Amino acid sequence: MNYLDRFRINFGSLPIGEHEFEFEIDDKFFEQFENSPVQRGFFDVLVTVNKQEHILLFDFTIEGSIVTQCDRCGEDMDVETNGYNELTVKFGEEMGEVDADVIIISPKEHELNVAQFIYEYIALMMPLRRVHENDENGNSTCNPETINKLESLLLHEEEAKPADPRWEILKKINLN
Repeated sequence: MNYLDRFRINFGSLPIGEHEFEFEIDDKFFEQFENSPVQRGFFDVLVTVNKQEHILLFDFTIEGSIVTQCDRCGEDMDVETNGYNELTVKFGEEMGEVDADVIIISPKEHELNVAQFIYEYIALMMPLRRVHENDENGNSTCNPETINKLESLLLHEEEAKPADPRWEILKKINLN
């Protein structure tokens, strides 16, 4: 059995009304997607399906944390995150994605695998800038050893660069 098959929701056998499905997402889930920006994490996902006569309304409530590297010090850090997304599933002969929140599937379909949607919603929750939070005193909680090494390397690199002679000429210009 394919790992992602556990994320199939068989809506065909459901009566009209609201139904809830719970999923736990872990590292194995993210391994199923090539070049995933998320490598590690743990999430609880609640999918509420509102089955109506000719349409399905999916609500995704996602809570958990992503384990990622700090952009500043390179150490692992947990990023707590949560989100809510809606997906409308319509039935029709012209199958495909209408927009980011609406898809059309065949009237013959009786199940939908929500794994790709969950993956995309979590990937979109990744913060653009991933840096350890400051403590209550405003001090960085990054690994101080790593930060000291980086600052030392940067300082050494600046000292090693010869001054650009063009700057010296520009400094002599009198603006008055």
